Amino acid sequence: MLKNVAQLFARLFLCLLWAVSAIQAAQTKICIVMPAYNEESRIQHTLQTYAHYFKTKPENTTFLVVANNCSDDTVKVAKRVQAQTKPQDNISIEIIDLKPGGKGFAVKQGFLWALGKDFDLIGFVDADMATLPQYFYDLVIACNNGDGAIASRYIKGANVFPNRPWLRKLGGKLYNWMLRTKLHLPFKDTQCGAKIFNKNTIQKVAPHMTETGWAFDLELLYLCKLEGQVIKEIPTTWSDQPGSHLTISSKVMKEFLNSPVRIKERHATHKKQLQQHKVCKQSKKFTKKPL
Repeated sequence: MLKNVAQLFARLFLCLLWAVSAIQAAQTKICIVMPAYNEESRIQHTLQTYAHYFKTKPENTTFLVVANNCSDDTVKVAKRVQAQTKPQDNISIEIIDLKPGGKGFAVKQGFLWALGKDFDLIGFVDADMATLPQYFYDLVIACNNGDGAIASRYIKGANVFPNRPWLRKLGGKLYNWMLRTKLHLPFKDTQCGAKIFNKNTIQKVAPHMTETGWAFDLELLYLCKLEGQVIKEIPTTWSDQPGSHLTISSKVMKEFLNSPVRIKERHATHKKQLQQHKVCKQSKKFTKKPL
């Protein structure tokens, strides 16, 4: 008899936990920034696929398309999908049309826009569907009760399709090793285009983001490190997409190689200020009040 009662209470407790979790998820508001540079051929499919998936989830999700100096009909196509979004769904689509260029600039402006709203989680994903929505949602789950989560193609459990040529794979790993060495970052993949953070993290780092180009991921994670934010690296499934806007040239290689030093020097003053603030805080903590 007592055993049956105990089992009943255990089931009721689990049901209560599930209900509380569901209510919390339903109250969570997410903003996913989609930087888009001349994506008229892909943005419709990406928005529709992400919207279809996320409307089955309890969270309220806003997709923010940030058109990045586009010369095609990216904005027009995005507005068409926006008009087709049903008001009763737990999703919405917003659009910003920027004239200045640069993926990093577009992501920062998206972050700043989201900070002006009431979002709990703020992230970004590439518009090319290299990361499918179900794998981005893995980051959402991982970010709950945490500072942030980033997708990784290089840690155990990740899947990349198709298999990359060994030279490109080696180059990527060597570059990430160099980044970890110069900036003391613990991540094996800083450049995967799928990341999400809580509002507190974005409030701390977004105002200090200055990289307008492809090195913005690196700067973003370095700022997270300076601010003491704990970011999880999650294995993902990633599909290489044709039509990449990043062409590997000597100029791009120089940009990537120089970026760690540039980022470190640019934020040296900010790092010093944070360290001084930490020392002052610790000093106040251990200073005894006068009798």
